[in-house]
Amino acid sequence: MSWMELAARNAGLRKGITALTWAFCWAQTREAIGHDPSVEEVADWWRESLRTAYREQSIFRAAFPTLETPARIFDSPEARARLKAIADRFKKLDEKQTKRRSVPDLEVVQFGLMMATP
Repeated sequence: MSWMELAARNAGLRKGITALTWAFCWAQTREAIGHDPSVEEVADWWRESLRTAYREQSIFRAAFPTLETPARIFDSPEARARLKAIADRFKKLDEKQTKRRSVPDLEVVQFGLMMATP
């Protein structure tokens, strides 16, 4: 079963996608700051409201009730390498932008289609 299938089974397709998007945002924030981020740090890094970040974290928890954080979704060597490459691209883009960062939908879907680890 993939992470997307697991999320959709637990929370429905729309909320499952939101859960995976929040997990991706959490993982990118972790890459950028070097430690597991708090909800406040995720909101700050992505330049979104704290209320939105908490709502998305709540959806993540409904979609993945056995995960405390999204870390396990991104534990594979393949996922870590892809996250680093994406983080490097964000770093280059961020030097030119001050507005809210945009989430690359294709990357979220690709991570979601990876097989879920037990």
